Amino acid sequence: MDKISLDKETILNATEEIIRRFGPDKANITDVAKLLKVSHAAIYRYYNGKTDLWNAVTERWLTRLHAPSNNILKEDSPADVKLSNLLESFVEAKHNSAINDPEMFANYIKLAQRSMEVIKNGIEEGINSIEKVIVQGITEGIFFTESPYQEARSVYLATSVFIHPNTFEDPDRKQNIESVINLLIKGLKNSNK
Repeated sequence: MDKISLDKETILNATEEIIRRFGPDKANITDVAKLLKVSHAAIYRYYNGKTDLWNAVTERWLTRLHAPSNNILKEDSPADVKLSNLLESFVEAKHNSAINDPEMFANYIKLAQRSMEVIKNGIEEGINSIEKVIVQGITEGIFFTESPYQEARSVYLATSVFIHPNTFEDPDRKQNIESVINLLIKGLKNSNK
């Protein structure tokens, strides 16, 4: 492969393929370089080692996972409807990933455990998205709170239980998600706080 055609996206695609093939524990930069037919030094021009590259793969996965949520933020709908859609999108994203690509999902769970800064950024992004919808709801007169960020953090924490793989097989999962989301939205609508 030409050095000209080597870029971060190409490296990330190859890294995903190597991780899929060998798993995150056994895969390494040399494997990625071999797949791309470049020296491992060429990879180091773009990433400062395995941790940096694996973090970039994890970050890209989270970005893909949250893409539908970003579209929900652009919807022209009342804040309570938008918040319900956003929360359902958050909790279903990983569930769908686990169903549609279980091998990569398992690999990403391992990667995520090592990429705590990337995960913290992803959580903060989720909280900020919820906060935007809560602020919209305050403006619309639907939600009542003096601390949109703190409420958003609480909403995120309350629904985060449903992103854990242990909940994926629960036959009542969908009903439980809806119940929690409805309860949270009722709480935000309560003007007697």
